[in-house]
Amino acid sequence: MLSKSPQSRSLLIVGICAPLALLLGYVLAEPLALSTLGIVLLVLLLLSFPLLLHWHYPLLVFCWNATLIFFFLPGQPPLWAVIACLSLFISLLSRTITKTKQSGFLRVPSVEWPLILLAVVVIVTIYFTGGIGSRALGSENWGGKRYIGVLAAIIGYFAFIARPIGPQRAALFAGMFFLSGMTAVLSDLAYAAGPAFYFLFALFSPEVAAAQARSQDILPRYTGLAWMALAGGYYMLVRYGIRGLFVWQRPWRLLGYVGLFCVGLMGGFRTTVVVTAILFCCQFYFEGLLRSRLLPVLLVSVALTGSLLVGYVDRLPLVVQRSLSFLPLKVDLRAKQDAFSTIDWRLQIWKTVLPDVPQYLLLGKGFNFSGTDLLLTQEAMRRGFYSSYETTLVTGNYHSGPLTVLIPFGIFGALAFAAFCWASLRVLLANYRYGDASLAKINTFLLAYFAARLLFYLVFYGQFDLDLMVFTGTVGLSVAINGGVRKPVVAPEARFTEPQFAGRAARAVT
Repeated sequence: MLSKSPQSRSLLIVGICAPLALLLGYVLAEPLALSTLGIVLLVLLLLSFPLLLHWHYPLLVFCWNATLIFFFLPGQPPLWAVIACLSLFISLLSRTITKTKQSGFLRVPSVEWPLILLAVVVIVTIYFTGGIGSRALGSENWGGKRYIGVLAAIIGYFAFIARPIGPQRAALFAGMFFLSGMTAVLSDLAYAAGPAFYFLFALFSPEVAAAQARSQDILPRYTGLAWMALAGGYYMLVRYGIRGLFVWQRPWRLLGYVGLFCVGLMGGFRTTVVVTAILFCCQFYFEGLLRSRLLPVLLVSVALTGSLLVGYVDRLPLVVQRSLSFLPLKVDLRAKQDAFSTIDWRLQIWKTVLPDVPQYLLLGKGFNFSGTDLLLTQEAMRRGFYSSYETTLVTGNYHSGPLTVLIPFGIFGALAFAAFCWASLRVLLANYRYGDASLAKINTFLLAYFAARLLFYLVFYGQFDLDLMVFTGTVGLSVAINGGVRKPVVAPEARFTEPQFAGRAARAVT
């Protein structure tokens, strides 16, 4: 009776909002204090909880590849990690309350158990290597943010499989999943616009614009622009596929894809060319185009493009030449030296690290490192006593995918990750083969994307705490869109009723 009265509802709202307003007015006397930010965050979460109950899952899908950060919390963790934890909590709460079939999780044990084992290995490593450690919390040991990246990626997978998406919304959610990566360009734009727009770094990661800030004088590089172009290219492939790009009645599709690739070269990353090439080849194969008429068209186009580059590559911007410097082209010496100096740098890292691998096979080194050691190493490098790769050895970013999981988490972590990748490939392959026809383009791209990123991670470059969320998010989205793992449809056996059988037998006798 009380809840049906409009006056009672108004009194209830005032009774809740008035104390919150008084509390906020009191704590905002010190607006920059950590306790103030925590209380403001708590109030915002309480007020937005009804919205989160309804929209937490779409928000999870959108934020997964976005470069948004949660500036309220110490260390400014990525927003996708926070939303993944909230979404899983809400899904578990809903499951506990309703207990209906619709609220059940999509079970894929072959993927779940390796992730659970990996989480156990991470927690055991944290316990035996001095705790999680965090610079933002004032600890002398740093590296806690990387642990959070790994655990949040595992939590995110279970948040993805908390509910099915359904074929009717698959295109929308796949578009949100990949297009949100285009938010990276806003970080570059904020830095280029000047100090008046630096407030945007409270929402968008400033680390994206770090390459632009460090390279302004020599070779300006735009990381956010490169990531935006990659995200746009992913969306075009998942939306149209390669067949859809080469529809001559709609030339803007192919021109848009090529234009995005060219824009991505402004980042100066060879990664842009390599990842795009591997992904395009995987997509081309899984779409079954190796025996189609598109193959000679593509080969001729590549040959013509290579001929043009041979003659005019030295007239391109230096940052573009850096992206193409690994190809047999006559690029500017400055771009080549800037690019190939990192190759020697990485070879030195691997030569130094490989002898230390056996001692970390049983119990990994973890992500913890001493902040004092890092600062002293940086000072020694500045004075010329240490090589340029020494800080990388301290922080544990070895610029090699297998090493970034083997050294921090030992052989057990590496085996758990390998089992997860193998099971994920089988899941994606099953959904690609036996999925609904309306999901063919999405399933094809998700398989090609996972395979391409895994190949790049293992062979060229990888960082486990950053790349794991790519793999868990991709397979989690595939499971959610397909409602689990699709299996081949077995045709029902032909059965005859007794009159039909009798009629056939009579005709046979006749």
